[in-house]
Amino acid sequence: MVYFYTPIMLLRSYKISFVFSLLLIGVCQAVTIAQASFTATISPGIIGKNETAELRLMINNARRVDHITPPSLKDFIVVGGPNQESGMENNNGITRQYIGITYILQPKAKGRFIIEPALAKADGKTLRSNRVTLEVTNSTSSGNSNNIVPPGGYYEPVVQSAYKDYILKKGENVYDKINKNIFIKVDVNKNNVYEGEPIVVVYKLFTRLKSESSIIKNPAFNGFSVIDLMPPGNTYYAIEKLNGREYNVYTLRKSQLYPLQTGKIELESAEVENNIHFIKEEFLSRQRNTLDDMFRNFTQTAIPAEGMYDEKVTLRSKPVFINVKALPAQEKPGIFNGAVGKFNLESSLEKTNFTTDDAGKLRVIISGEGNMTMINAPDINWPAGIESFDPSAREQLNKYAVPVSGTKVFEYPFTVTRPGSYIVPAVSFCYFDAKQQAYKTITTQPFNIKVEAGSGKPPVFAKSNNTKNGKGEFFEMLFTNRWLIIVPLGILLITGLFVWLKKENKKNTNPARSTIAPASTTAVQAVAAINFKPLSLTEEKLIQQDHKGFYETINKEFRKFLADKLELPVETINKKKIAEAADKKSIPVSTCLQIQHLLDDIEWQLYTPFSDQDKMQETYNTADAVVHTMNAIVH
Repeated sequence: MVYFYTPIMLLRSYKISFVFSLLLIGVCQAVTIAQASFTATISPGIIGKNETAELRLMINNARRVDHITPPSLKDFIVVGGPNQESGMENNNGITRQYIGITYILQPKAKGRFIIEPALAKADGKTLRSNRVTLEVTNSTSSGNSNNIVPPGGYYEPVVQSAYKDYILKKGENVYDKINKNIFIKVDVNKNNVYEGEPIVVVYKLFTRLKSESSIIKNPAFNGFSVIDLMPPGNTYYAIEKLNGREYNVYTLRKSQLYPLQTGKIELESAEVENNIHFIKEEFLSRQRNTLDDMFRNFTQTAIPAEGMYDEKVTLRSKPVFINVKALPAQEKPGIFNGAVGKFNLESSLEKTNFTTDDAGKLRVIISGEGNMTMINAPDINWPAGIESFDPSAREQLNKYAVPVSGTKVFEYPFTVTRPGSYIVPAVSFCYFDAKQQAYKTITTQPFNIKVEAGSGKPPVFAKSNNTKNGKGEFFEMLFTNRWLIIVPLGILLITGLFVWLKKENKKNTNPARSTIAPASTTAVQAVAAINFKPLSLTEEKLIQQDHKGFYETINKEFRKFLADKLELPVETINKKKIAEAADKKSIPVSTCLQIQHLLDDIEWQLYTPFSDQDKMQETYNTADAVVHTMNAIVH
């Protein structure tokens, strides 16, 4: 809609403005967004006095969020937060967005606490959340493994009062102290695997220091199909022992990787920026408080500058290498198509007796565990006389299991034009069992079908299929891809604008009216700027349904657009620099979070070539919305 907004402001003709307004109303109706809602949740609802709970304030279905005002948290120590999270989804052209903030809270005392509603301003309205209740008991715990702290924003690691490493002694080497007490560790469950065999990689931040930390680089898993085992934008906290010492441990990323190529593949490093705080020992020696009391109130006590020492460091994990072995070339069956794991195969017919007026359906079910996301429909050698159609597929997978487990169902519609007896052939499926290091082929039983002569009408399936391929499919395509209507209308409208402006320029050739010329020139420049589409090549790849080309192109075009708008070199574009530049140009936080979420999604799709192609339209819609928003804000 931004394509049409600026010219309206430039036009002086109320008639043309009226036509534009009608078009905008129609477009707005086509992309209606549900009413915004604001909710508060706290989890868990019952904790011990030394444990923590997560307060989440979430706005759903809002087009724009200006700010969120949290409730009073005077009864709690804010251990982590506020941390921001956001996301978008698009369903049949209807866009839904969520944005929110989370806090990690530690109660100051036991009892029953009521947290009053928070306030937010979204879509020009003031929203009010619900109250939440937290019950704090006398029980104690060494750590709450349910704590979740989103990365990408700053969070404060919880440090046990027994750790004295935050105290900096006179003459002590700061960097030696930092290297010993805070670092990133990468764990993999195995370093030698076959192609297609899963591995689990976990990036963890170990710390015994007080710091605010921010993830500035997530590892790129080139050469792997990636399934993240943690919800995007969340970090889990626990306490672990390493070499006899206890650490506060934050899981930065946990992923299940399926190798797509052989050889020695490097898992890239993660980078975390840390602002570490020390208390000088000479300052503590002058205090009456005990060290435990001082540390317990560290987050709230106003310690003077002379008592503190801060150091900013960027931590990088060491690279990890995975040796991926090629599957045995000997005895590899010709029907093998890359499935690795352990699977079962079933098949069934919808019916075995029908007429030439009807259509049949063969259902093939593959279940088990392994690289399930990469399994495609098996090929079937249909006999003469049976005409088959492309199979449909649906799946029910547990992607949090290692390896992925579940079921894939493929349905093959077919028709028979002549009466008689036919054999629907057996279905075969081949996979590699990594544990037994052997190929295995499983086969179903064939089916006998009897087809009688019908009335001569086209089969039911063929009718419905032709209808869908005709008018029904055309209107469904227009309904689910409204941009096919909006973009041509926009082009026609802009063409009309140029014609109108050209006539106006001719009228203004009289020297007495020369003062109008600069305004007309400005209008032409504005229209030309709006007509420029930074995602034009991406749109072509979308229309062509080129999955790989789409994500490669949108990655280049969208980053180039951000670099131009934020005045940054393309090669330096990262989340931190985007946030800093966006803040200088007064770009809303919601848009900045939307950009970061989109860049993450593009990266995941780039390095997950077997991902769902249906996300291309959603990704394009999100990028296009960001382009429109930034064009309206940054000129």
